[in-house]
Amino acid sequence: MNKQLRKKRDKLIKEMPSFKEVIRGSLMTYYLTCGNPKCKCHKSSRYRHGPYHYLQVKTKGKNKMYYLHSSSMKEKVAYGISQYNKLWSLLCKVSEINIKLIKKGWK
Repeated sequence: MNKQLRKKRDKLIKEMPSFKEVIRGSLMTYYLTCGNPKCKCHKSSRYRHGPYHYLQVKTKGKNKMYYLHSSSMKEKVAYGISQYNKLWSLLCKVSEINIKLIKKGWK
């Protein structure tokens, strides 16, 4: 049983994404009104300007927003966030296996 757990753990570790690709945060999309009161964006939400994409990161209890200037940047950020989520999920699974191994004496 211990051998199977170790083998499963090693397989999970090999699936982990590169740390170079990992981004912790959320992708936010906004449609905004402009400063021109005569603009049609003030008449209906249907005409708001956008979409504007931001990376939102919470650090030390504060949210920080980073504007994403292009759709390619948005795609890279979305991929980085998905890699973070994959890494987190795999870390949780590895931790569960390690706990099982501890219970069995960690031989």
